[in-house]
Amino acid sequence: MSRRRKSSVKIVSEADLVRKLAKALSEDGYRVRSEVSNMGQSVDMVATRGRWVTVIEAKMRDWRRALKQCQGHEQVADFVCVAIASMRVADELLRTACARGYGVIHYDGKKGEFGWALRPRLNRLVWVPQRRHWARKMKGVALCR
Repeated sequence: MSRRRKSSVKIVSEADLVRKLAKALSEDGYRVRSEVSNMGQSVDMVATRGRWVTVIEAKMRDWRRALKQCQGHEQVADFVCVAIASMRVADELLRTACARGYGVIHYDGKKGEFGWALRPRLNRLVWVPQRRHWARKMKGVALCR
């Protein structure tokens, strides 16, 4: 996301968060897929632009769970992010995400917009054989509309 994105619909569930974020990312030129399988887990969202792969775990509140899920995606993603819909972004989330190189996308319900609370760093833990296998399987997953 290159800038903040307004959303006029109130987000009340994780599915709403994923749908609205997918729309915002698509408008920024990403190809977006949701619920993509990865080694026995499901990634909430995969956004690709060019050769770069970004995985995003979306949560309404439970960002600790999102961080645990993100660890399993480090082997396939160039960028790993948590999307959170909360009044504010917890300092502990920002510290932990920064230490791991993850990005944090925040949905501000009062303003009705998404924005980067923390941009991700390029992930150097990608395991190339797993990434190739995963990329072949991901081609069959439909794009979000």
